[in-house]
Amino acid sequence: MERITLTKDFQKEIFCELLRKYSRDELSKIIGVNSSSIYFIKNYKIRSIDIKKFNRIALILSLKKSDIEKNTIRIFSDKELLKGLETGRKIRHKQLKTWKSELPKINNIMENNSLNVELWFEKYVKLTNFGARKVLKIEKNKDTIVVFLRTHSNVTKYKKTFKVVLPKSIALDNDFSYFFGLWCGDRTGGGRIGVINTSHELILAAKNYLKKMYQDPKYYVLRSSKIENIPPLPIKVDKVYVVKNMAGTYVPFIFSTNGYLKTFFDFLHENLDEFLLHIQHKNAFFAGLFDAEGNVSLEDSCFRWACKNKINIEIYKKHLTSMGLFKRYDGSSLVTYNKNYFIKNIFPYIKHKQKINRINLLFFDKGYLEDRFKKLLICINDSPGKELKEIAHIAKKKKVYAQCKFLCKKGYIKTEGYPMKLYVTKKGLNEIGREGQ
Repeated sequence: MERITLTKDFQKEIFCELLRKYSRDELSKIIGVNSSSIYFIKNYKIRSIDIKKFNRIALILSLKKSDIEKNTIRIFSDKELLKGLETGRKIRHKQLKTWKSELPKINNIMENNSLNVELWFEKYVKLTNFGARKVLKIEKNKDTIVVFLRTHSNVTKYKKTFKVVLPKSIALDNDFSYFFGLWCGDRTGGGRIGVINTSHELILAAKNYLKKMYQDPKYYVLRSSKIENIPPLPIKVDKVYVVKNMAGTYVPFIFSTNGYLKTFFDFLHENLDEFLLHIQHKNAFFAGLFDAEGNVSLEDSCFRWACKNKINIEIYKKHLTSMGLFKRYDGSSLVTYNKNYFIKNIFPYIKHKQKINRINLLFFDKGYLEDRFKKLLICINDSPGKELKEIAHIAKKKKVYAQCKFLCKKGYIKTEGYPMKLYVTKKGLNEIGREGQ
């Protein structure tokens, strides 16, 4: 098959004339061109036409042979077009490959206990100033890099200009390590840098750190269509999205739309093993990761980091082992029983209210019982002297042994006789009478 390339003015004139005679849908059927493509052909966004379809147009408009010859740039086959496209594609790929090879390594951007974002950006920006995205201007201030961008798509009618801000450097301190761990566990997608989590404390921590990186974070909420309103939240909500068939009731997330900063964090994550070898604040990192993906098992007196990514499992396992914090992988979580190290080194950075409460219950005999334990405590108090099987039946549970063992160990209930009969203690009665948290 052959295609013809015409001069811009001639092609535009032809299609303007056609659209005066026919509607776009009528013209689409007459010449066999997709309706949405006619606009792009008329405006010279598509610069070649199938020659059989052009001959049909020439007959419809009675175009003169001399005018066609005068305004024909070239006639070529589809094979030539594909060859040209392939050649161009190879040239672009070669250039992109060269630029990618110039990106710095992790150890190159680490200096004076900070991350040199500016050095990384100077190399990476070449990869984005290519194609639909155009960097208009870069301003470097004392602490920040301000990038003015314009995006363009052939699908959209308008171009969009916007700006993003990057910190020139990021201090490798506990605040960064905690946020990076939190982000590794609960990051938002797309070109956004942020965190998605139901914990208000984590959202506030993420908001504060994003501001520390010169961002202007937005606070959005995904709300299930099954509920009418969301409960009061600690930050003013910028936007609420209603989602059908959503698991749960609502999920808040805080983020800054910044593809460059998001890609920089992706770069760190892609080199996570090497990066963790270099940073001094691994305790804060694993605290952030624990707040995002961790769990305190009251029944088993252990700590778990949930993870199913095979690569990350091996990375976390390696570094947790070096810290004395890895015992086993149970198929979904990395588990540790090293409470001394965890309490001394990880716990000080934990911000998740519920997880702090569980740790306090487990090791410091303070805090409040969660509903699942409180309901069981009420069942035992309403039916004193019952055995485990009877309590399980009353509570409509298959097993209550592990929970009762925890309640007994912490002094909320006591056992008497054999088989063991369960009774609520004075401490348990006080817990029943306590108002919910």
